[in-house]
Amino acid sequence: MKLLHLFEKKQPFFGLHLNGTALKFIQFQSVGAKQKIVGFSNVPLPPNLISSEEVVDQKGLVRLLERSLMRPNYGKITTNRVVFSIPESKSFVRVIRMNTMSETELENAVLFEAEAYIPLPMDQVYFDWQILRRDLGGMDVLLIASPKEFVNKYIDVLEAAHLKIAAIEVESQSVVRTLVPKDDVSNLLIADLDAYKTALVMVIRGNLQFTSSIPIAGNVFTDKIAKGLGVPAEKAEMIKREYGVANSKTYPKLEEYLLPAVSDLEAEIRNILKFHYEHSKEQVGELLLSGGSAKLKHMDEFLSYELGDLSGFKVKVADPWQHIVLADPAVLSSYEALSFTTAIGLALRGIHEGTSL
Repeated sequence: MKLLHLFEKKQPFFGLHLNGTALKFIQFQSVGAKQKIVGFSNVPLPPNLISSEEVVDQKGLVRLLERSLMRPNYGKITTNRVVFSIPESKSFVRVIRMNTMSETELENAVLFEAEAYIPLPMDQVYFDWQILRRDLGGMDVLLIASPKEFVNKYIDVLEAAHLKIAAIEVESQSVVRTLVPKDDVSNLLIADLDAYKTALVMVIRGNLQFTSSIPIAGNVFTDKIAKGLGVPAEKAEMIKREYGVANSKTYPKLEEYLLPAVSDLEAEIRNILKFHYEHSKEQVGELLLSGGSAKLKHMDEFLSYELGDLSGFKVKVADPWQHIVLADPAVLSSYEALSFTTAIGLALRGIHEGTSL
């Protein structure tokens, strides 16, 4: 069963992103070449609804989802059709090289090739593939797979909340759709940071190549501050949001407390770049920080300094609206939109590619 290509034409839908700490959704309406935000919410998740990406309390999650959709933070959700994302840590994403062949031949050939790369039996995964590009030497094909047992739990939640699934895709696909415009040929690395994990997403010639999920993100930074200062997690979270990765008169040792976590993140960034260069000659010149924890002040400056030995390599915080023309930009600022990076990409699916919905 494929995860993609499930759309019914000309029907509205909204993008839904669930992780261990928050429920985020957003809906757009096309107004000419612009996008109007119809409604959105960013709702904190109570403990024990989701743990380690797994649904723990289905009934509780359904109730929260239904209440949140009925009373968004802004506007109104006008449809029950949803595009939903699956986390990187529960997915397999890889680009393989194949000989040029017809679509009919490719269907069978991809399934055969996938068995050699996907570490689960094919009857136990939802699987999809996409041709990224063709050239004289062959084709680059993106393989995506997620365990049925994991995905089905979320499908059960959505259906119990009376939602109709328009499509399901991996988070990294949504992030790339938000941050990399159509027909862009840039080579870059995206670090999408949420509370529990960071997804490192390699983009070559504008296309998703591979991903890696690491357990270094917002909550790790909060924990380092809490232990360093000897304060509760709630207080540490407030300090993190106010000061970020920088010392101050009030807290002169914040950098010292956060350095181990940021250094671990830096090491993982270097590892994924090393892996890329072992398999490709394509130069990567930029790191984009996205996701809710990319709001951490001075993180881009800190990583720029730590990665300063990489000639020509730039680090910057992403602007989710950079390649999207909003009808009313004041509704959701670029800063706040960082938390919605994945949800925005989900809500733009089809619109971004220029397909008819």
